[in-house]
Amino acid sequence: MLRQFWRWLKRFFQRLFGSKHPSPQSGGHRRVEPRKQPTDAEYESLFLELLAGVNEGWSRGRVKGFLDAKNITQAGLVEWLRRFGERLLASSAPNDELAARMVQLGELGVGEVGDVAGEIGMRLLGRGRETNRQDAEDAEEGEEGDAEAWLNRGNEQYHAGDFVGAIASYDKAIEIKPDFHQAWNNRGRALGNLGRFEEAIASFNKAVEIKPDFHQAWDKRGMALSDLGQFEDAIASYDKAIEFKGDFHQAWNNRGVALGNLGQFEEEIASYDKALEIKGDYHQAWNNRGVALGNLGQFEEEIASYDKALEIKPGYHESWHNRGLPLSKLGRFEDAIASYDKAIEFKGDLHQAWNNRGVALGNLGQFEQAIASFDKAIEFKGDDHQAWYSRGVALGNLGQFEQAMASYDKAIEFKGDFHQAWYNRGVALGNLGQFEQAIASFDKAIEFKGDDHQAWYSRGVTLGNLGQFEQAIASFDKAIEIKGDDHQAWYSRGNALGNLGQFEQAVASYDKAIEIKGDKHEAWNNRGVALGNLGQFEQAVASYDKAIEFKGDLHDAWYNRGIAAGSSVSYNPLLAFMSTIARQNPHLNQRGYEGKLASYEEGLKYCHQHTHPEGWGKLHQAIGNAHYFWGQIDSRPHAYWHKAVNSYNEALKTLTEADFPELHLAVVQNLIRVLLGLEETAAAKEWRRHGLEVFTKLFNSKKTSFQKRQLAVKFVSFSQMRVDVLVEDGELVLGLEAAERNKNLYLTWILDAQKQDILSPSYADMQQLTNPTTAVVYWHLSPFALSTFIIKHNAPQPSVISTPSFLREFESWVKQWNQQYEDYHKSKNQQLEQQNNWRDNLPQMLKQLGDILNISAILSEINHESIQNLILLPHRDLHRFPLHALFPEHFTTTYLPSAQVGIYLQQISSTSNGESHPLLSVEHPDSAGFHILPHAEIESAAINQLFNHPNNKRISDERATNTAVKEALAAQYNIFHFTGHGSYDFEHPKQSALALSGEDKLTVEEICKIDFRGYQLVTLAACETALTGNQTIENEYVGLVSAFVYKGVTNVLSTLWTVNDDASSLLIMYFYWQLKKGKSPAIALAKAKKWLRNLTDSKLERLYQVIFKKLPRDEKPLRPHVRNKLSEFRDMELADKKQKHFDDPYYWAAFTITGCFPRPSFPASGSLVPSLRLGMHF
Repeated sequence: MLRQFWRWLKRFFQRLFGSKHPSPQSGGHRRVEPRKQPTDAEYESLFLELLAGVNEGWSRGRVKGFLDAKNITQAGLVEWLRRFGERLLASSAPNDELAARMVQLGELGVGEVGDVAGEIGMRLLGRGRETNRQDAEDAEEGEEGDAEAWLNRGNEQYHAGDFVGAIASYDKAIEIKPDFHQAWNNRGRALGNLGRFEEAIASFNKAVEIKPDFHQAWDKRGMALSDLGQFEDAIASYDKAIEFKGDFHQAWNNRGVALGNLGQFEEEIASYDKALEIKGDYHQAWNNRGVALGNLGQFEEEIASYDKALEIKPGYHESWHNRGLPLSKLGRFEDAIASYDKAIEFKGDLHQAWNNRGVALGNLGQFEQAIASFDKAIEFKGDDHQAWYSRGVALGNLGQFEQAMASYDKAIEFKGDFHQAWYNRGVALGNLGQFEQAIASFDKAIEFKGDDHQAWYSRGVTLGNLGQFEQAIASFDKAIEIKGDDHQAWYSRGNALGNLGQFEQAVASYDKAIEIKGDKHEAWNNRGVALGNLGQFEQAVASYDKAIEFKGDLHDAWYNRGIAAGSSVSYNPLLAFMSTIARQNPHLNQRGYEGKLASYEEGLKYCHQHTHPEGWGKLHQAIGNAHYFWGQIDSRPHAYWHKAVNSYNEALKTLTEADFPELHLAVVQNLIRVLLGLEETAAAKEWRRHGLEVFTKLFNSKKTSFQKRQLAVKFVSFSQMRVDVLVEDGELVLGLEAAERNKNLYLTWILDAQKQDILSPSYADMQQLTNPTTAVVYWHLSPFALSTFIIKHNAPQPSVISTPSFLREFESWVKQWNQQYEDYHKSKNQQLEQQNNWRDNLPQMLKQLGDILNISAILSEINHESIQNLILLPHRDLHRFPLHALFPEHFTTTYLPSAQVGIYLQQISSTSNGESHPLLSVEHPDSAGFHILPHAEIESAAINQLFNHPNNKRISDERATNTAVKEALAAQYNIFHFTGHGSYDFEHPKQSALALSGEDKLTVEEICKIDFRGYQLVTLAACETALTGNQTIENEYVGLVSAFVYKGVTNVLSTLWTVNDDASSLLIMYFYWQLKKGKSPAIALAKAKKWLRNLTDSKLERLYQVIFKKLPRDEKPLRPHVRNKLSEFRDMELADKKQKHFDDPYYWAAFTITGCFPRPSFPASGSLVPSLRLGMHF
């Protein structure tokens, strides 16, 4: 019965509205994603299906569910139904059956649709007309009737969404009537709805083959071709449709869509104009015309087109949505939001509108509201990657980087190649301090879009944050290769070059940034910094003046200008004349101390207390620093230091704990320093208490692990002062543990940045380093005091010797050492004789250092007959000095960077399997910029003779490349002997390095990637491992030696300064000889030093005679060297042969051993037995 009724309705509609073979209705191609309002034909089909369901007995709920599922608004359906009813009432055709069903719908109480349908039905029934209810199967007879019946049945199935069934029906119709062009056409439509576009095109081809002027088939063929991306062919099809029906406005519209997909926007607009010429109220064409205008950047005209569409159809949500896009592009975000709101009013689940509304809100800085909009978009379309992405951007702008990360991850989950999401994910990770992961995200962004210059740029910035400046520069170069006028990339490239000390190249990069963007004040400022580092102070001042010219309130530029002016001897009249700032303010041409103050005070005229609190405070801090440092070189410093106190107090008026906690702490540090200089200890301690409170609060606030590390390093003085407070309070164990924790924090931060958990031992753990014969001397330096902790075996707490009164003396002594060593180094390089130099003064300077460190008090604590070994743990600058030389010769000493490292080395040495491994010798690399070591070849040959192993490996000269050395080190030798140069990078400890062939080097960073646990000795005999120039180590020394022991080398032999070649080679060879005899490295070095100090030419002659006899006759180069030396000895006077040439500490005090003592074994009775050596096996 239902099937018969359905067929009757279809036949009735055909008669009523004059369409013999109704086709499935098409909305055509649109340039917008959301579904458009149903056409009259679509409403007709839906209403037909609804009446069929009512006839079957649908309930009220079933009817409402049907309408909801079809996404039909009652208002739209009622509007169509009223027009439909008027047409029914105007028709003379019988319609009693239809009227009855409409009345039946009205009786269900489904709202306005039912009411209107019931009213129309009653009016129809009232007319009392007869209706022909003859079934479609009885309407026509013969083959023609059967084919038409199958066509109608297919159409019914099509409208019901049963496309597969529809195709089967169309096939039956075609089987009966092969030239049935309408069936071929409708079959193509059904195939298209299944996504089977090639087959659809084949069906349309049959339709137009049978009826070449079948314009609808040409149109639908074009649509199928468009769905396949074959837009040129689609346009050809639309042209055929238009050829046969010139006023076919849908074809003109669809033709425009295809042209738009080809990027031919002018021609696209012309097609829409033709459609509108034919049908002026064609709102879809007005909408699509707007899209095309937008693609041409004609945003005002685009808006006008959408307005026309909305004038015709005010509820057209697509146009309301699209209208918001150009409004946003024009910066009219409020108007854009209003448009998106209208779109949402008419279609509440339009996720694109919710997303774009959020974007507009974000552009207004209303990030919370933006997130709420993105959440709505996601509610309606959970896999909307764009909404997830935009949500992440908004969260990032709120500083909620973890949540932003989660949003980006969702965006990537739904679109794995979404390069913007990968990029912004990297930005969020960077803001969290997770730089390695950030780089991995940028790499993914680049993988999906290799020419994304922004990703290359951000990757470079992140590498710079990791101190990997060479790699950073390579990334900036890629960004610049893609976008040569990227001033930000040129600027950041300059920053990276500056961090590498390549200041000339840095200036060149800043110049490029400025060439592209002349008013880039940051580039002018940093250019000045680079010029200042080159000693070109006047050019630096000129650069700062340009920065100030473009941004007068740039306090950093005023600050830096003061430093450059203070460093310059006299001003350059020409540069001063070219500076607008200097011409207007001649007093800025002062230099030195007065020049500093002039710059800072002028800066205060631009940076006022209430408008520029940060700049105002920092400039007052700078004035305080100028007074403090000038006082340091003046014979009467107190007057200047009191001025400094006043300036620091001024700075604290704006740099408050609440507003600028970190800047506040920096000023407090300065204030404590000057108060200590004024000996106002009580005031200094009060500020120390305050500073510690602020620091603790800041450290415990919500920060990432990386941020906390940065904070601890930046304000290390407060961590150091906490140790002082604990010592003053008598908490000696806690004080020592705090000092050790600070050491390990910095060591881990430099050497193992990925490590989150910082291992640091308790006092009980530290006892593992001691035994009845071994004590630990542990120094700690702070702004307040120089403290020495002494750890003895089984002592309940350490002894402490605190010497606050000697702290100033120590600082003066360090300055004197730095200056004398630098002068000596320069004179030696220039081959100038200098009287009373560092080398001559060394014995006296070491005596002074012993007095300052109160070595006599330390000896009183450890002067027990059983203590023979001392483990020395220096702090900060103390790492640079020969502390072992301050103790009596009978002590055997070794150094450690921290107690934790010593415990670790003991653990791995105790698990050694005792196997003997060969020696790796890297000999005299031809390093660029370093002098040749004449005796390196002799020394290496002698050591290889001593440790003759079949698998020994020697790498020398140009073969000592970075790759070759790293590959060899990874092969796990027992000893690594390096006879070459090394360097310490004060600013970037990870870049401290061993100099290899040419420009190659092996950095601390690379060392830390190698497992050295199989190595029992590394020898760095010619490296000045702790040379820092005039710079003071504020935090902790971390260099080559620290890296090797941190990565598992049991002992490292190194030198604090470069020693005479003869003395160095002799000591090293004797050291190895002692190792060969079974001595531990610490004892071997002690014996080698003692031997060298007592060595005479007479003794050396006898030694060479023994060696010469044992060497093979064809041996080189050792045998010729020994022969030459013996020849020299024969020509010497006997009295000269008896002289001790190497007793001066210059020759022997430079050599240090860093590592752990072998653990001795003691019987139960407690009497000593020979020690069991676990650390070395030769």
